[in-house]
Amino acid sequence: MNYINTTTDSFMESLKNAYGSKKNFEHELIHKAYENGNKGNLYFSMNRYYNFSLKKNINNNDYTLLTCNLDYCDIYNFIEDIDYKKLSIAYHEIKKLIESK
Repeated sequence: MNYINTTTDSFMESLKNAYGSKKNFEHELIHKAYENGNKGNLYFSMNRYYNFSLKKNINNNDYTLLTCNLDYCDIYNFIEDIDYKKLSIAYHEIKKLIESK
């Protein structure tokens, strides 16, 4: 089996477990952007327990997977530009980092 496909499938399963589906995750991004008044940064991160979060402020105990600067970026364009393959690779690299500590 191809490493990229396995990595992507594993990440998408984790995303599904956290948000129900990729579509729900994208809806949550939009909701958080509006909740923040479409200003500042929006961080999609993961903690050492592999829990995902969407926050306005970065937490030193979290590992950032994605950042959207809402002052310069339209959330809809940001969502369209998400590369889930690259995001899944970042997710697995952070998992390795967490496991090595």
